[in-house]
Amino acid sequence: MKNKIINLVEKHNIYRDNSINLLPSENILSDKVKIILGSDLASRYSLSMNSEVHGIKVKNAYGGTKYFDSILEYGEKIAKFIFNTKYAEIRPLSGHISAMIALLSTTKKNGKIMAIDPEFGGYDGYSSNYLPDILSLNYAKIPFDQKNWNIDYEKFEESVKKFRPNTVILGASYILFPYNLKLINEISEKFSFTLIYDASHVMGLVAGKNFQSDIFDRTDLVFGSTHKSFFGPQGGILLTNNDEIFSNIEKNIVWRTMDNYHLNRVAALAQAMEEMKRHAENYSKKVIENSETLARVLDEMNFGIKSFNGKYTNSHQIFIKNPEVCKKLERSRLIIDCVGRMGTNEISRLGFGKKDINKLADLIIQSLKKNVSEEVISFRKRFKIHYL
Repeated sequence: MKNKIINLVEKHNIYRDNSINLLPSENILSDKVKIILGSDLASRYSLSMNSEVHGIKVKNAYGGTKYFDSILEYGEKIAKFIFNTKYAEIRPLSGHISAMIALLSTTKKNGKIMAIDPEFGGYDGYSSNYLPDILSLNYAKIPFDQKNWNIDYEKFEESVKKFRPNTVILGASYILFPYNLKLINEISEKFSFTLIYDASHVMGLVAGKNFQSDIFDRTDLVFGSTHKSFFGPQGGILLTNNDEIFSNIEKNIVWRTMDNYHLNRVAALAQAMEEMKRHAENYSKKVIENSETLARVLDEMNFGIKSFNGKYTNSHQIFIKNPEVCKKLERSRLIIDCVGRMGTNEISRLGFGKKDINKLADLIIQSLKKNVSEEVISFRKRFKIHYL
């Protein structure tokens, strides 16, 4: 008789392999990445120190790490190559922990931060009751232009002048369009704040230089998660060209935000980055094309897609007017989130093109009237992972 957990996991795998995933917060892993996640590394420890621990000078607090030490070094090298940065930290366990490290490394206690408010799709973790409360920081909202779904730059400068933040955090959970980083950078120089960018959702697009291509020229630190538009395992990453900030990041890793950092995940991320290194530009371009196409076609079919001054998206996401449709779509094995977003990360990695997007849109419309799960399963079986 099968173990109950194994049975449920197998059912999950079959279900997901026979569904079309349109969640903007997820992506699909290659077989090589999955193998690494399930390797012996999953139960091992490493603490790279190069310092004294309880009176003993050690390079690593644990034995048996000689191969992992090489994996970590190589993974950092790939990350720096992909993003063309001086420094890369790939050990954080999640995007949220990356955010915590970023704030600890750029903002002192009782300092002031500004971020996009959750009301306009900003990450909830930056609002007063969460990271600011934990880290003893003061929070203010970045003024937002809802009609253009972007920062209200005129009001932003006024707010900065009044609030005098130490750190401004760009990026959001609901992100459609890039920011005017040249203008924000000019304001940061004028009012002397550190400018950091939570690229959790758009990390894969940033890697391909098809979204916010000037991000490392205009900001002090980029960080986020590695499993949304970036097709790696769940985890975090921090990237910078700033010597002082990176020194602070290194101080805020071991015993401050993490102990062991899950060696299997770091190795799996290194493998995913090898895949991304070869395909970042083409993959990210395809994601954006698929988002724009899916939004336009669904809107023409009167599905209910939000637009902003005639534009739908320049990212991996599109916004829908009626989140309640998620229940009907999932009945037909079309998976979206229940808070008003669709994403094209996973279907793009599966090789969807314009013709496939038209077929997908038709299935989405049909699913509102009846269960079309058999058609969805048949359609999904045509596709295998691309960009390996």
